[in-house]
Amino acid sequence: MTAKTRTAAVLTGWALLLALAWVLGQVKLDVTEGRHQLGAMPLFGSWEPHLDATLLAPIIVGALLIAFLPAAAARWRWRWTALATALAAVAFSLSLTVAHSHPRTWTDLDHHYASNTRLVDDAGGPGAFLAHYTQLQLDGVYPVHLQSHPPGLVLFFWGAEKLGLSGLLFQNTVIQLGVAAAVLAALAIGRDVAGERLARRAAPFLVIAPAAYWHNTADLIFAGVTLAAVACLILATNRTGPRAAALTAAGGLLAGAALMLSFSAALLAFPVLVVAIRRRRWGVLLGGGALAAAVVLAPLLWGYWWLEGLQTTRVRYYAGVAAIRGYWYFLLANLAVFALALGPAIAVALSRLRDRRMWIVVGSCLAAVAVADLSGMSSAETERIWQPFMPLVLLAGCALPRPRAWLAVQLGVAVVLAAALRVQW
Repeated sequence: MTAKTRTAAVLTGWALLLALAWVLGQVKLDVTEGRHQLGAMPLFGSWEPHLDATLLAPIIVGALLIAFLPAAAARWRWRWTALATALAAVAFSLSLTVAHSHPRTWTDLDHHYASNTRLVDDAGGPGAFLAHYTQLQLDGVYPVHLQSHPPGLVLFFWGAEKLGLSGLLFQNTVIQLGVAAAVLAALAIGRDVAGERLARRAAPFLVIAPAAYWHNTADLIFAGVTLAAVACLILATNRTGPRAAALTAAGGLLAGAALMLSFSAALLAFPVLVVAIRRRRWGVLLGGGALAAAVVLAPLLWGYWWLEGLQTTRVRYYAGVAAIRGYWYFLLANLAVFALALGPAIAVALSRLRDRRMWIVVGSCLAAVAVADLSGMSSAETERIWQPFMPLVLLAGCALPRPRAWLAVQLGVAVVLAAALRVQW
């Protein structure tokens, strides 16, 4: 089979997977009578095509980045390459947010988290809030996003509010800092495990991806913190002395913070475990794990137990929308949505990736995705829920030798999404 034939086969398979998920989704629509709350099955939102001037933002920004970023990533000093890639990711993310057609695009974080800081004061402070958090989750008193996550993000915004940091500008800045942190972390991981050459080649694909259309939710904060933790721990496995100790400490503390933000952060232990075991750096695993555990255990002083919260979330999830959406269809549909968010170029890149070192990163992350899918805790909305996994898989873009054409394809898919899909986040 020639390279062109193999590429055509992969692209056909990518398209057929999306088509199959859509066709089966129409059958499920009839069976459930639309109660699954997915108007753009299998995506969250509704199909409302629109052509207006806002679409020029991602087209112009994306075109400029495709022209500029591959050369910059190949030639600039590493620190400037990393910084340029992170800033480019923020720029492309914001350009797609401008192209969103929903009035709540900029207010999603406020609606689901920041506006709920009053619950901390109503409870009598953070200690009392933690003491009753799990029970109020179970009783369904809290909004659905709080029922589905640990209390970390609400407490973060409560603390920020006490320091005078609040409002939509602050909230959206935090999201974009998460975008930048996720990109920087993925680049650092790719460079440390697979080498600088491949990390440079992957850099533009971390920026221009359909996944960026959903870069305006709290899940990007989760991605930034979690991947920063993974990066620190992986870098620690390749260093010794005080630097290794400092990175281990930072990684462990960040990992604990990530677990208090999102239960799914635990799955990104896969890349750390694989790299640390391969390098036989047991001290990093033990030290980082101990610090992460200390952060997770600390709220026990006020009555919040992470595992109890996870079980409560599972109970509420299966008593709620998961009971309508079901399991078997989304076992396929989740992967189709993940493939769409990554884009067709990454499907081709995965078929061409031959470097074993980069496969350590990409493959371990795909294993985490498989576990997330099989767990049944992701019945749709994986275009945002699985954002923390996406940057490490996007590193596979290093396998594409002529990046600009493939980046143009990625941009095209992102713009089509912006033109056709209306999402409230």
